[in-house]
Amino acid sequence: MLTIKKSLLVTSILGLSLSMAGIFSVQAEEKTDTDVVIATVNGDKIMKSTLDGYMAMLKKSGKDDREAAVSDLVATEIALQEAKKTDILERPETKKAISDYTRNILLKTWTKEKVESFDIKDEEIKAAYDERVTKLASKEFNARHILVKTEDEAKAIIKEIADGADFAKVAKEKSTGPSGSNGGSLGWFKAQTMVPAFANAVKEMAKGEVSKEPVKTQFGYHVIKLEDSRDAKLPTLESLKPQLTRVISQKKMLAYMEDLKKGADIKITLPEEKKVEIKVEEKAEKKVEEKKKEKEKAE
Repeated sequence: MLTIKKSLLVTSILGLSLSMAGIFSVQAEEKTDTDVVIATVNGDKIMKSTLDGYMAMLKKSGKDDREAAVSDLVATEIALQEAKKTDILERPETKKAISDYTRNILLKTWTKEKVESFDIKDEEIKAAYDERVTKLASKEFNARHILVKTEDEAKAIIKEIADGADFAKVAKEKSTGPSGSNGGSLGWFKAQTMVPAFANAVKEMAKGEVSKEPVKTQFGYHVIKLEDSRDAKLPTLESLKPQLTRVISQKKMLAYMEDLKKGADIKITLPEEKKVEIKVEEKAEKKVEEKKKEKEKAE
C-alpha cells in the first residue's frame, strides 16, 4: 500500500497546487474511455489521466518518479478536501478570480478557433508574398570604406587613391573605423543595413568605382569603394507561407471584430475627467510663495 511522505505533503500543498491547472488541462486532452482509478482519498477518486498529465510535467524538469508523483497527487487531494471545508469559494475575491479565469479561457479558446477557421486562399498568400518581397532589398553590395574626421582629409585620400594608391593599404593606415585594420572591408551587406547617406552613395556607384566626393554621415566622412554587387537571395514563398498565413488570419480577425463592433449596441458611460485650470493670478501667487520659502530656508 502506498504511503505519503511528510516532505511530499508540504511540497504538494505549497508547490503542486500552483500547477494543478496545467495538470488538469493535460488530463482533459488525454483522458480516454479506458481511464482508470489509481487511488482514492476519503472516497474521492484520482484518475490515471491526472497522473499521466502530472508525469508529463515532471519529465520536463528531469524527474520521473511515478511513486512520488502518486504521493504528490494524494497529498494535493487531501489539501483540496480541507480547502473545500472553508468558505474560500464564497469569498468575493475568489468568485472574481474564477470569473476572470473563465473569461480568459473562453476568450483565448474562441479567438484561437476563430482565427483557425478562416479560409486562406493561395492567391491571398501569393499576394502577401509579393508585397513582402518588394519591400526587401533586391541588391546586395560588397564595399570597402575609409572613415576620417574631416572633409579635407577625405578629399586628400580620394586624390591619393586616384593617383594610384592602394585603397586597402590606405584604409589600414588612415581609417578611424573598426574595419580599417581589415583594409576597410565591409563584406556583403544590404543597403538598408547602412545609414541612408552611405547606402544612397553605394547604390549609385559602379563596380570598382571609388566615391568622387566624401560621403558625410554622423560618424564622419567616408571614402567608399564598391567591390561588387549582386542580386539578393529572396526567401521562397513556401518558407514564408506559415508566417504569411498567420498575418492574413490576424488581419481577417481584426476585420471580423470591426464588423461585430459596428453591429453592437455600445454605450460608453465613463465620466469625463475634469480639467484643473489654474488662473494666471494664482500661478503668480504660487511662485511668489515658493520663492519666499526658498529665501527663508537660505537664511
